[in-house]
Amino acid sequence: MSWHPDDAYDAAALSREEAAEAVAPAAVLDELRAAIQRQGSAAGWGRRHGVGPGYLADVLSGRRPPGGRILQALGIGRAYVRGCR
Repeated sequence: MSWHPDDAYDAAALSREEAAEAVAPAAVLDELRAAIQRQGSAAGWGRRHGVGPGYLADVLSGRRPPGGRILQALGIGRAYVRGCR
């Protein structure tokens, strides 16, 4: 749940924020590995979701971040956060 310091906030935006769950990068990779295991192979999962084998291998090894197709297939959205240092 979020606390807003001023009285001016959008109740609908607050509801969306409360419904969202932040997922750590490691958890995304865990979800991806579990999805691949359910599919039976990385090649099969990649074909099903339009993700090339080299790119998928790079994501799984941590060399590249997961892109839109992978995140969409996992039901995970991308968030940009302002003010974190």
